[in-house]
Amino acid sequence: MKFTDSQYDELMSRYHTNQIENRAIEHARKEEVYAVIPRIREIDKLLATSSIDAARAKLKGQADTTSATKEQNRHLIMEKEDLLKTHGYDVDYLKPIYTCCTCKDTGRVGNDFCPCFKQTSISLLYRQSTLERVLDMENFDTFDTSYYSKETNGEHPYSPFENMTNILNKVQSFVETFDKEGGNLLFYGETGLGKTFLSNCVAKALMDTQHTVLYQSSIHLFEDVLSDVLMKKNQNANSKEIYRYLYSCDLLIIDDLGTEFTNNFVASELYDILNTRLREGKSTIISTNLSLQELNERYSVRIASRIFGEYKVFHFYGNNIRLAKRKRALEQ
Repeated sequence: MKFTDSQYDELMSRYHTNQIENRAIEHARKEEVYAVIPRIREIDKLLATSSIDAARAKLKGQADTTSATKEQNRHLIMEKEDLLKTHGYDVDYLKPIYTCCTCKDTGRVGNDFCPCFKQTSISLLYRQSTLERVLDMENFDTFDTSYYSKETNGEHPYSPFENMTNILNKVQSFVETFDKEGGNLLFYGETGLGKTFLSNCVAKALMDTQHTVLYQSSIHLFEDVLSDVLMKKNQNANSKEIYRYLYSCDLLIIDDLGTEFTNNFVASELYDILNTRLREGKSTIISTNLSLQELNERYSVRIASRIFGEYKVFHFYGNNIRLAKRKRALEQ
């Protein structure tokens, strides 16, 4: 991954801040325990010096006491754990604290970036695009089904409320089983019915559990990002970074498919993205105002077959929720 200098500095400063905060917590815990159990301070000093003393003795040609030292340290650690438990502490209370145990707050595992670093960089892109603030407002905790009518109109077997409740339950199940099952979702229906809102709910829930999620409106994806990377030869550093994530992120959200200017370039790139992600077991959510028939007519048969064959399809219908929210706000 490549970032601008300012982006990379900001990402690494987060890890540095985590390290400082966690070391402060560790120090406070040690001082607390040492005050309550002075013997543990003595044990820590013995553990810190015993291995060094054994190595020095070996270098001086004296008897090798490494095995004896290891056995002694084992007993000291057992004594320490027993003392902690006796005084009501967890045995791990004094162990190092890490925000990410995989990379130990360094951002790297060997020569590769840690998954947490990838998510941190995605979060940075969200924040820079102001979407982070949107996710604070649009998440499962704030999704309100009361805006959907409980009356049926004869056109659909379920009321908009029943339909939305069913969709919400299934989408929450999608999140809960994401690691085991993954999958792909298509949200379609007229504008203002909660498709983007629900997509943001999924994004927020998965980002909170350290999954990499990338949101792109269809217009921005095809007319800005892909156009810049593939036709203008990477003039924008952010576009190049987003392009990489299109294929590697755990979940890609393509919002408002159909609002872009559709041509052979768009159709070709859309197929490549969807097909590659399906082949590699990566999940995608697509939302669109187009009907299923319009999707089939606008895009190639191979794109439509990928979507209809590999995606769980959810139809949003009812009255415009945005208008309902405005009306309720005015009445309050």
